[in-house]
Amino acid sequence: MPAQIASATINQPLTAFAIGYMNDAAVTEMLALAERLAPTVRVPASQGQYKIFNEKNGMVVYDTSRALGGDVRRIDFGATDGTFNCKPHGLEITVDMEEVNQAGPSNPVAQQLLDTGKIKALLNAGVLAHTKAVVDLAAAVSAESSIGVWSGADIDPIDQIDSVLDTISKNVGSTQFLKVTMDLTSWRTLRNHPKVKARTTGVQVAGITIEQLRGMFAIPCEPAVHAISYDTTKEGQTASKARLGASSVFVHYSVPNPTVYDVSGFKVFTVGDRMVQDVRTWEAPNGLYRAHQVLWSRDIKQTSTLAFKRIAIS
Repeated sequence: MPAQIASATINQPLTAFAIGYMNDAAVTEMLALAERLAPTVRVPASQGQYKIFNEKNGMVVYDTSRALGGDVRRIDFGATDGTFNCKPHGLEITVDMEEVNQAGPSNPVAQQLLDTGKIKALLNAGVLAHTKAVVDLAAAVSAESSIGVWSGADIDPIDQIDSVLDTISKNVGSTQFLKVTMDLTSWRTLRNHPKVKARTTGVQVAGITIEQLRGMFAIPCEPAVHAISYDTTKEGQTASKARLGASSVFVHYSVPNPTVYDVSGFKVFTVGDRMVQDVRTWEAPNGLYRAHQVLWSRDIKQTSTLAFKRIAIS
């Protein structure tokens, strides 16, 4: 295997295709969820430091006056340092020579479709794995206490979310970049709740829409619903589907285009691009197949407990 991997070369046509395919609807839906919860920070090296934020960061009021001939007051950056370590990740897919024969060895268009079809499958699997890793870490955050029982008719889900939004905005000192992210099951429970319907004007029999939900919160924020599923069993076993982040509502502060210094709750540190730096191809020594592989690096960190809260829905 080491000799085979060493012989892998960058496949420029497939690299160009792979970069373009990252804009496919199915891929962008999964990446959008991962990016909402843990925005990507591109770093110059696989190892480095980031700031873990506490209650004081960005909230201290300084005396900015300066005496004549005196020094300027220096801001104290009180956050402690955490360390990221972007581990190597990758996936590989093979094209068997029998598949080549079936497609038509002398048909370049058919061969191109065969290879690009393989790359699509490879990238779909890689992006799903990445998104699941992000959501699993988010779902492992301890749930807020005493809220989330939305099956009760006397519970007001909007008021509960407002309370969490209020806490986060106070923690980070801002009402910008606040988000509410939930799975489809939680959204169904919320939109049909009598207390939520009662907030609409006039008579509304059907559940509320996302646009209506956006206007119900006390603090402007960006709600989103996802319905991304995965198979919990291995290849060859009976399929068992589950939804990512099931029965969880994530209330969080996530800065677009983050750095190692901002207060986003989670971040993904990576060297280069998130998923596609290049596509590498190598031929098996026995001539029975060729393989395409995509390599990337990643470290997912919770960088602020103050900016990320989870509500467990029941």
